[in-house]
Amino acid sequence: MDFSVKSFEVGPVAANCYILKDNDSNEGMVIDPGGNPEKILSAIKDMGVEVKLIALTHGHFDHIGGLDKVKNALNVPVAIHEADGEMLTDAKKNLSAFVGTPREMEAADVLLKDGDNISFGGCSLKVIHTPGHTPGGVCFYGGGALFSGDTLFSGSVGRTDFPGSSTEDILDSIRNRLAKVSDATKVFPGHGPASTMGIERETNPFF
Repeated sequence: MDFSVKSFEVGPVAANCYILKDNDSNEGMVIDPGGNPEKILSAIKDMGVEVKLIALTHGHFDHIGGLDKVKNALNVPVAIHEADGEMLTDAKKNLSAFVGTPREMEAADVLLKDGDNISFGGCSLKVIHTPGHTPGGVCFYGGGALFSGDTLFSGSVGRTDFPGSSTEDILDSIRNRLAKVSDATKVFPGHGPASTMGIERETNPFF
């Protein structure tokens, strides 16, 4: 990979937050600051990362819970797929209203579309729209890595019993929209351990 990855669990349901750092510069990005903002900011400082962007794989509360404090501390733009944009500003849509801790945040600065590229330093990740868990779920792909959010897990896929979820869509996403992702690609999911696309194609029952 052209960048380093630091992963740790945050928030009430142990979502994976990722900090990426370009190996040839100090520039980087944060994916899914789902909680524990102080922990995230401390890690950014320890790594010496100049964060350029906060990117969200989708808009559920467990992936955005620390967003406001991290954004305010770093003063950087936030990007989410256009179909999940309203989840940041609506506690019912991001499901936080249903777990007793309603959260509403500022609208995203960047609304992503399928095929867009996000970059930091000399690194670039392609946005792959992978609806199913949410209408605007995305994966970020590049540099030998796939940040799969709650679309693809090690041995499983994301839940499809939430408002806006679709079993048909998530199966289409992993079987067809991720078809060009090489087997050697390391998969960094929204929850649980990392894997590779080759292992998932061979052993994941949803493929």
